[in-house]
Amino acid sequence: MVARGIGHFLQKLLIFAGLIMLSACGPETPPPSARVSAPEKAAASQTTRSDQAAPADVTAPSEASFKVAILLPLSGPERDAGSALLKAAAMALFDAYDPRISLMPFDTKGDPAGAADAARKAVDSGAQIVLGPLLGDNVRAAGEVLTPLHIPLLGFSNDSRVAAPGRYILGFLPETEIQRVIDYTTSKGLERYAALLPEGLYGDRVRAAFGDAVSAGGGQIMAMESYPPDAKEAEEPIKALARYDARRRALRSEVRFLRSLDDDMTDEVAENLEKAEKLDPVPYDVVLVPEGGSLLRTVATLLSFYEVDPDKVKYIGTGLWNDPAILKEPSLQGGWFAAPDPEKPSAFMARFQKMYDETPPRITTIAYDAMSLVATLARGWSGKADDNPFDAKYLTDEHGFSGVDGLFRLQPDGLNERALAILEVAKDGFHVVDPAETAFPAFGFSLRQAVSQGDN
Repeated sequence: MVARGIGHFLQKLLIFAGLIMLSACGPETPPPSARVSAPEKAAASQTTRSDQAAPADVTAPSEASFKVAILLPLSGPERDAGSALLKAAAMALFDAYDPRISLMPFDTKGDPAGAADAARKAVDSGAQIVLGPLLGDNVRAAGEVLTPLHIPLLGFSNDSRVAAPGRYILGFLPETEIQRVIDYTTSKGLERYAALLPEGLYGDRVRAAFGDAVSAGGGQIMAMESYPPDAKEAEEPIKALARYDARRRALRSEVRFLRSLDDDMTDEVAENLEKAEKLDPVPYDVVLVPEGGSLLRTVATLLSFYEVDPDKVKYIGTGLWNDPAILKEPSLQGGWFAAPDPEKPSAFMARFQKMYDETPPRITTIAYDAMSLVATLARGWSGKADDNPFDAKYLTDEHGFSGVDGLFRLQPDGLNERALAILEVAKDGFHVVDPAETAFPAFGFSLRQAVSQGDN
């Protein structure tokens, strides 16, 4: 059973959200459409009834009811993120305005044992589908409880290792982001690549995806270095990637040679070279920096300091770059990364801030889209007793769903596929330089293959 305190919190939260939402003309960020192939349902999902009062009880009796559990760290170190994700899911539930759906929160405490316990409580409460948990090991633990009972789980993790049939993950996969940005740089004629990777699991996943994407595009990897998660220890790997010492030695050797000619003209050239300290260019056109936050800014500054010139070498990144704080870093200006078109997420974040008077973490859009997806499937239910609206055949509709974070679809193996835009870093924000695809190809064909075939 859900703890009384959490239940009261959710009810108050939903009623408060509903009063605010229903007093407006309509939601600024609509929930996912029923399916991309059904625009009439998508249009219907974008309108909130403004002539009705907010329901006092979201589990009001009806011909059918849908019990949705959400497993989140509502206590422990990740409780702030868990609270924000719960609020985002509540927003989506009220945007959908379907009193047949009840949302039941359970606390995972942020650890696998807590996640498994929360999953068992969700089962005991009659949950038909589960949203969350947040962390990869928690998703695996909850899935081990739910999957044998054929209860689907939509986890918020981006750890591809925990995905499995019936255990889906909705987080942004670095593999998808890397493929998208490498495809784009390759299309611009850039073929020589380098990468500066963080040590650890994330860096290992990026390394594998980077190698695959560069190879598929016919490019070459010219240099690769890894660094520990400490700004003070990142300098030497950056210096090695920049081949700084070798390039300085080459410059000094050239100066000595010019002076050895003992000619006024060559002496002047040598003097100018020494003053300018202009090193030979690095042997690559693109450098991948899959980092975020303050460490990204430090790494970018050091790359520029060691003369990996951002005017001559294209800096690229992953979704970790999707942070307004990097806009002030000169070295990253003009850099590219793959992410959703920022218009809808920005509107959602502003709306969340206005409603709850707090800045939401970027991941809250995933919880909103997950809850909206559930509401979409419930809305499209046939009404037949033997038909499960959350069956895999509906969850893995190959046409996908359109949410705040754009077009996405769940794959039978539990992974997700997203249509991402290419964003460029500028002083005034992130600019879309290559929009996301507007439709998915059939299962078994990647977006890369679809775009390639369309170009021929």
